[in-house]
Amino acid sequence: ADVETLERALEAVKARSTHALANEESYLARIKELERMNRALVTQVASLPGVGSREFGEGRLAPNNDRGGVTVEANTGFATHDPPENGSREGSPSRRHHRTPSYKTLRDKTNRLSVERVELRELAGVVGLGGNQLNQTPSLDSPNGTSDNNGSTTNTVDTDVSQLANTFATQSVSTSSLETVDPKFNDEVVTRPRIHFKREDSDASLFSNGENTSNSKLPEKKAPFQLLLCNDDGCEVHTPEDRAIRRTQIGTPHSQFAWLAPPKNVLIVKKPNDKNTTSALVEVVRILQKKNITPWVEPAVHWETGVGVTWQLDDDPGLDKKIDFIICLGGDGTILWVSNLFPKAVPPVISFAMGSLGFLTAFDEFELGTAIDDVVRGEFFFTPRSRLCAYVVDANGVEESAGDTQVCLNEIVVDRGASAALVDLDVNIDGNPMTKVLADGILISTPTGSTAYSLAAGGSMVHPGVSGVLFVPICPHTLSFRPLVLPDTSVLTITVPESARVEPVASFDGKKQRTLRRGESLVVKGWRYPVPAICKAGETKDWFKAVKNSLLWNVRGATQKAQQGN
Repeated sequence: ADVETLERALEAVKARSTHALANEESYLARIKELERMNRALVTQVASLPGVGSREFGEGRLAPNNDRGGVTVEANTGFATHDPPENGSREGSPSRRHHRTPSYKTLRDKTNRLSVERVELRELAGVVGLGGNQLNQTPSLDSPNGTSDNNGSTTNTVDTDVSQLANTFATQSVSTSSLETVDPKFNDEVVTRPRIHFKREDSDASLFSNGENTSNSKLPEKKAPFQLLLCNDDGCEVHTPEDRAIRRTQIGTPHSQFAWLAPPKNVLIVKKPNDKNTTSALVEVVRILQKKNITPWVEPAVHWETGVGVTWQLDDDPGLDKKIDFIICLGGDGTILWVSNLFPKAVPPVISFAMGSLGFLTAFDEFELGTAIDDVVRGEFFFTPRSRLCAYVVDANGVEESAGDTQVCLNEIVVDRGASAALVDLDVNIDGNPMTKVLADGILISTPTGSTAYSLAAGGSMVHPGVSGVLFVPICPHTLSFRPLVLPDTSVLTITVPESARVEPVASFDGKKQRTLRRGESLVVKGWRYPVPAICKAGETKDWFKAVKNSLLWNVRGATQKAQQGN
């Protein structure tokens, strides 16, 4: 195939595109049209001899005998994988980000893109080619043309490809089918069309057993259907083309972060009245100022140390709109204070272990310089640690003012306070009766808080990557009342009945407290703004290191003796 002609065909599509990717919803609406365009181009190339060794735009075409088609490996700059029998190869973007071993190990190994062959006559109805054009097949002696009876060669392939280019160029290509290359990876911003390739599903790869199913007789397809997918942001209708229900995302080890512009403002939060963190604060300020970054500190810390920039106590600093990332010097309590400072959007948080337990602090003090350098460059991964929000509703169902909504990183506890009697609570989940609580209290915890009060009350330790909420009773008056792990989409309503002997006390992350009157209810649900905690060696590795080193999980005094010989 004439690669230059094919590139001109792609350029014809690019010429119709002037804007960047609009949104994901409109992009999905254009997938079907782009697939038809892609299949038409691939069919023209695949019908020529020797196509497996030629280059095609930004990808490479190679035979795919198992599926009766060709495999397209898109050279997007990231790694693609061949099947296990052919080996695999690793790639990297033009600017390599640091990838931890856990990220490379857990990556999906089936990122092979494939396009099935389509008969030319079937394609005629898609691109509008006439019957005469379909009958013109390339000559074996002349790959770029056909031979007539006189031995002359006619360049029909160029004509077909040119007609394809004109046909695709005249079709409207919405802005949703475009992708914009980031300028930091290229000399200039380039807008090019997104051409959708069919991804070989990992399920099919797992259960195919290497059998060739391209010629097998398939059963009649099942009836099509639609899915209404809803969350707090709204609902969308999804129609699976393969008529299969699957999850959108499975097993992402952690999220990668990259700056689109250099950070300018950094908030430094330190453990109060501590000489060690004060000396570290001075060093951090010096490092940031050398990088032309403004260091911000709290008013009390500025009064204590005299360094950095601060704000007036009576002013609303608007930190969530100003701060690019946060440096935390202290222990777990300091991170809880950071969560309290940012009730809504939280910038990335890098925490240094300078407290007592340090379960949530991934970095050591001696790593201050190198760790801050990595964050400023944007070479880091983070764990989105989920939070809870809670508010009180009175006996008439009227919610308190929005300013009284509490946001918690660890847990929300409802207990008997100073009273010696059991609390009496009615708990509903998503508006449905769940249970009656007769106990010292209950706590609702995040996965982050599962290693705190919840663990002491008998709850399970939960990995921070789990999207769940823990419901743990505190000293219940029944043996069968066991802790639960609920979806983080659940809405829990804890009501104090009018007949209750005790008015319980609700506490939020062990700081703020509020007495619940008879007839009042506490509504608890997941919060949409997590705390993005920067990882040191990966989400899972950091968590298990903390579990073993801080809590001595599964640590025994001596190892089992080796088996002795007979």
